Amino acid sequence: SQNHLIFHPFVPEALQGSRSLTNFTYHQAVLDIEMQGYGNEIKSFSLDGKPSEPALPNTLSGRHSVKIVLANNPLQKMGIHTAAPYVSLPAPAVTYANAILTWQNIPGAKQYRILKDGKEIATTSETKQPLTAGSYAEYQVIAVDANGFESFASEPVLVADSSITSLYDIEKAAPKSSLPYKGYTGTGFVEISKTKNTNMDIPITISKDGVYTIDFRYANGNGPINTENKCAIRTLTEDGAFLGAVILPQRGKEEWSNWGWSNALQIPFKKGKHVLHLSLEPSIENMNGNVNQAMLDYMRVIKIK
Repeated sequence: SQNHLIFHPFVPEALQGSRSLTNFTYHQAVLDIEMQGYGNEIKSFSLDGKPSEPALPNTLSGRHSVKIVLANNPLQKMGIHTAAPYVSLPAPAVTYANAILTWQNIPGAKQYRILKDGKEIATTSETKQPLTAGSYAEYQVIAVDANGFESFASEPVLVADSSITSLYDIEKAAPKSSLPYKGYTGTGFVEISKTKNTNMDIPITISKDGVYTIDFRYANGNGPINTENKCAIRTLTEDGAFLGAVILPQRGKEEWSNWGWSNALQIPFKKGKHVLHLSLEPSIENMNGNVNQAMLDYMRVIKIK
């Protein structure tokens, strides 16, 4: 209670006995509290030797003694409620192509919820959803079973119209690699490491003032996704001004043909030509210290505002 100190003691029978708490401050009062017995019912409650309700007003001041005697009442034995195991559905794996979101059928799913930027826009019993590409948006799908229980939302899928998206092949900014990895686009990819292509300039052209996201399609097969601290990290600058850290985590041991996306940086740009500088800096090293390597396919620039 806001205006009272209310006592609801409970002592198991196995822990019965006498207890005390001294110099307990409550507003302007100092309390010396004694308690005897066991159970969850109060047999008697006294303040300074006089019977009282087990609640003290916040207007009490000075030093006082409180004595509580429990009723030694047996406690009702409680049962344990057990429930049958229940497992949620697996999260769908969603892809986007030709203006359609698609995913595999999830056994047990009765419908799918479609999210755009975290908000539901549709439900369907199909395993596809046509979209109208427009401004930058991220889509997810949730599988729902017959009892209404949901899966986790799928990994977000970015959808943006080609009119607001620009791609820059990294092999135009640095020598392409001769390593035999597959799955890249364009004419090749570029290896970055502690010794190779530690600095590169990437010219871009911005058609309109606005806020843009920048990320990189990359591969990093130096180790598993959950250990070994071999995430590649680079600094992105323009004319010496820090734009952000580019994070290129491992995607699986020896998974050098497994391509994915770095983190996305949000950067305001003015219309015109810009030269971005990607570099390995001592101030932004990873925890491994020796291995800081990735393959870069291309850089993606998308207008979001």
